[in-house]
Amino acid sequence: MDEVAEKVRNILVESLTLEPEEVTLESNLRTDLEMDSTEVVELVVALEQDFDIKISDGEITNRQSVGEVVKIVRGKLAK
Repeated sequence: MDEVAEKVRNILVESLTLEPEEVTLESNLRTDLEMDSTEVVELVVALEQDFDIKISDGEITNRQSVGEVVKIVRGKLAK
């Protein structure tokens, strides 16, 4: 995992009280990590703060995997 992916994983581990090995790029936010809509909103806020980016409504809520979230963050950082 690169630095961005590692940071996203750490945010998920801390916010969901998981073990690091439970969160992979393939992990599904809803089925594997059992995130509800409130937790997804909290993830968006944490990502915006930690990476100093802006994520619009729906960009994360419509994503399935941790890897997809990492791609969005990378895209925002590249701008």
